[in-house]
Amino acid sequence: MADAALSKSYTVVCLRKTGNLMELEPVSDYSSALKTAKDAISSKGNSEVRIVENKYDQDTRKEKKQVIKILTSENAGGALGASGRSSQSRGMTRETANKATKGIINIVIAVTVLILLIGIMVPLAMR
Repeated sequence: MADAALSKSYTVVCLRKTGNLMELEPVSDYSSALKTAKDAISSKGNSEVRIVENKYDQDTRKEKKQVIKILTSENAGGALGASGRSSQSRGMTRETANKATKGIINIVIAVTVLILLIGIMVPLAMR
């Protein structure tokens, strides 16, 4: 009985590369929202597409919105097909760049510690 008073709809929200948000028309089922989101992410002007679930409780007259799916141009390679993936040849993924940055930071810290130790040990050895 509680579900009868609850209505759901799905809205696709596009984040443009300019930084503006664009909200598309609400649809009643998830599959059509997902199809619309995949079409929207294949557009070159969109950098991220979100599917937002809107729940409206008619008894309490409250609306609740929740993001249930986020598509970015990076993870939508399956939606674009093989030709879309090959045309988006990026040198490095975000995870690889993060690992490389952490490795470089660790090397710099190690070299700094070695220089400090040498600076302490050389005067002690010269006594």
